[in-house]
Amino acid sequence: MDPAADPPMEPTLDSLLTFYAERIGGPFPLSLLPPDRPLHWQGQTLFGTARGTEPLYLLQSTIDAFLSAAPLGTFCVGFWGHGLNSHAFYYQRREPWGSLFLRLACGGFDDDNERDARRIRGTMEWLAGFLPIVSERARHCIVVDSMGDALFRICLHSGQVIEGDGPLFEPESGPAEALRPLLEGL
Repeated sequence: MDPAADPPMEPTLDSLLTFYAERIGGPFPLSLLPPDRPLHWQGQTLFGTARGTEPLYLLQSTIDAFLSAAPLGTFCVGFWGHGLNSHAFYYQRREPWGSLFLRLACGGFDDDNERDARRIRGTMEWLAGFLPIVSERARHCIVVDSMGDALFRICLHSGQVIEGDGPLFEPESGPAEALRPLLEGL
């Protein structure tokens, strides 16, 4: 059989996990993947639950649409970019308890790739421990961190609201100070 006649193979989730480990310098926390939803290749090194004509939320201008219109269960993870300076690592998730839209800079022409890799790795490792807490203790949360623009709003079951303009977590300084009421006693 002529190898040129074989269709090109699509990347697999395993290839994303390998690429992440090589590029970011450590394994992707598997607890952040949905155990009950198949993930499909979305292009480049991006995987998610969207199929066919379902929209992808890859640009700054799509954040509001993701938060308001993406169906519950929507999930996306991986690397995607265009141009010289718009490359990012994505972690997007819509659950009954919250919506997360992370679009963390990674690999733009002018970026510090080592710093970006440390930030992504630290954020994802911290998020793996944080999501079980917030899904249990919060009625709802919204987390957005997109190429430096960030905000969060967490409504606890008690009615208390925790919010801030800025990232939920920074590897150099840890979780945002506003999260103290949510994390106390752990």
